[in-house]
Amino acid sequence: MFEFDQDMKMSKLEIPMFLWWCMIRQLRSRGGGRHESGAFLLAKEQSHHVIRFICYDDLDQTALESGIVRFHARGFIRLWDICGREKLTVVADIHTHPGGWTGQSDSDRTHPMIAQAGHIALILPHFAQRTKHSLAGVGIYEYLGNHQWKSRSGDSQAVKITLL
Repeated sequence: MFEFDQDMKMSKLEIPMFLWWCMIRQLRSRGGGRHESGAFLLAKEQSHHVIRFICYDDLDQTALESGIVRFHARGFIRLWDICGREKLTVVADIHTHPGGWTGQSDSDRTHPMIAQAGHIALILPHFAQRTKHSLAGVGIYEYLGNHQWKSRSGDSQAVKITLL
């Protein structure tokens, strides 16, 4: 479960174990242990229970070509079309980094995938090659707005993987 601090409203982000496992497998495969990959996590409107993910390169075929994620406007057009048709909303994004570092790069901080306060960004180490069935070692960040972030890494209540 994801909970905001202080004055912010309470919110949740729950990811079913099977969906997490499928997503990690896709990110691992798409990055091939050589470059970044990523996805958007989707939920029904007014919910924070993730029911689907869409990989960046399914929306923008060139998003992974440079070795780092560079997601273009055409991908957002496709994403918003899917969300509108299926009555879904983006509740988080996830992408991989090389090595064990799961901090935010300058690009991650200054170019949030969804620039809306409360959005969650997850960063997986080792191009998702070592990630298993937990959030151990995963970078978790909450977007506060105005290019400000709060690290939720190591916060066991930030994101919950559930067996549903």
